[in-house]
Amino acid sequence: MISLERLFLFECGCSTAPNGQVFSRKMSAYHRRTEVFLMTTRIVQVTDLHLMADPLAELKGVCTRTNLHSVLDILRRDFGSAERLIVTGDLAHDELRETYEVLRELFGDWLPKLRLLPGNHENRDDMRHVFSDRVTAVEDRNVFTDLIGGWRLIGLDSQLPGEVRGNLGEFQRDWLARELEVEPLRPTAVFLHHPPLKVGTGWLDEIGLEDSERLLELLRRSPQVKFVCCGHIHHEMTITQANVLLLTTPSTSVQFLPETDRLVPDSVPPGFRIFDLEPDGSFRTRVVRVPIVTRTHP
Repeated sequence: MISLERLFLFECGCSTAPNGQVFSRKMSAYHRRTEVFLMTTRIVQVTDLHLMADPLAELKGVCTRTNLHSVLDILRRDFGSAERLIVTGDLAHDELRETYEVLRELFGDWLPKLRLLPGNHENRDDMRHVFSDRVTAVEDRNVFTDLIGGWRLIGLDSQLPGEVRGNLGEFQRDWLARELEVEPLRPTAVFLHHPPLKVGTGWLDEIGLEDSERLLELLRRSPQVKFVCCGHIHHEMTITQANVLLLTTPSTSVQFLPETDRLVPDSVPPGFRIFDLEPDGSFRTRVVRVPIVTRTHP
């Protein structure tokens, strides 16, 4: 079998000495770049933090600050080498600038790897102000595009101010179409808050993405999009429809019981999602659950 190292040399028309030394400095640099490119790229997604300025504030009986601390502790301990941390909305439940400032402090050493998107519980302007170095504005939307490990990551802003449901709007959909046309062969992942597919829970489907069909039409003619990943529904799901793979991720705060006719909190622990992206467009993903920490109030 031809070794990976020798294959790189064959591709460049170079040779090696018996001790493995590369005869060309140019080849050596190329070798290093190619080797890095062939490595697996790990990214993390967290969603639906619902943080509040009051550190003891609870949502449906869950202290969201305590849960987020627990999630970030696990991320730093076990997944600190991940190259991106993508947050898909509902960062600040109270929509206060103070809460975004607390979040920035909590993210700390993750800031250079951070990519943020708004959810329905959000103050878009305050997010943009506090995370001005982490958010890209396209018209009035907070979005991102990123190239990493041979993949393209695209983040969409589905917030419809004053509403729980979401909407991308024509301008943003046209922007996405142009972005996808730029590199039609590069494997791509799309992130947003509101799922563009029905999730099978009636009350959640009623507050989903309004213009989902137009987004799906675009995704169906963009085979480089390997998956779409969302939050909003506060539980884990995998759905495939018409060649669109949708993944949803548990909240770091309260969990919702699926297949109900109203909001029912679930007792499962909070969680986040890990992706391992390969340069050939394949990927692996899993949800990591974090043990619930019971807080004793003073």
